[in-house]
Amino acid sequence: MIVLDKVSFRYHGKSETSFSLKEVSFSCSKGPITGIIGRNGSGKSTVARLIAGLICPDSGAIEVDGFAPFNHTGNCRFLAGIIFQNPDNQIVGTTVAEDIAFGLENLAVSNAEMHSRIRDVAGRFGLESLLSAPVNNLSGGQKQLLCIAAVLAMEPSWLIFDEPTSHLDPWSRIIFWQQLKSFARDHGIGVIVVSQLPEDLAQFDQILAFDQGQLAFQGSREELKSSCDSLPWFTRPESWVFEKLSGAKP
Repeated sequence: MIVLDKVSFRYHGKSETSFSLKEVSFSCSKGPITGIIGRNGSGKSTVARLIAGLICPDSGAIEVDGFAPFNHTGNCRFLAGIIFQNPDNQIVGTTVAEDIAFGLENLAVSNAEMHSRIRDVAGRFGLESLLSAPVNNLSGGQKQLLCIAAVLAMEPSWLIFDEPTSHLDPWSRIIFWQQLKSFARDHGIGVIVVSQLPEDLAQFDQILAFDQGQLAFQGSREELKSSCDSLPWFTRPESWVFEKLSGAKP
């Protein structure tokens, strides 16, 4: 389980209006997929980075499966892997196989286990035939899948995705959700997804909506349908609009 208790964070820039997260509290469990939504600058990506241990909160407490991402010495414990929106900011290897292997080498995984994991995750995301291919030859969608495969290979307790389907075509998006749910179920991994795409809402079991650094909504997809009028920035998926129209009386 992930628990945030009155967590605050501020980017200490020169501007007095620099963004701040204000005493955010919530919890989420493994099994259901948690979606984090909100307009640009709302705080959703900051929350993802806090959980992954990339930044440390100014106040409040964060626990991931009973552990703090940052310990008292300031060192980060690898509990949650994060996949960023722009794959070029995350890829470090020159070939597909090298990029997947990079994190495994840092975790001191044996060569035999490393090769097994590389083949497994590459096969799950359609990258098996590209293991020796230079990463520069990959499409944007293939790079995104490579970033996901590289993090999954490290077998984190939680996976956090920041706009994971933004570079994928509709068919690749279907494959992504199918493989992600299958892998998470088979390995007992918790999943949090930051997304602005209305189409992704159909994949979320629990939804956290942020606005101006505060948690504006927490609940199920059905609860969001009935209360989204309180979120003026929220864009309803077309399927929700059709549902409402089809259910309207003549």
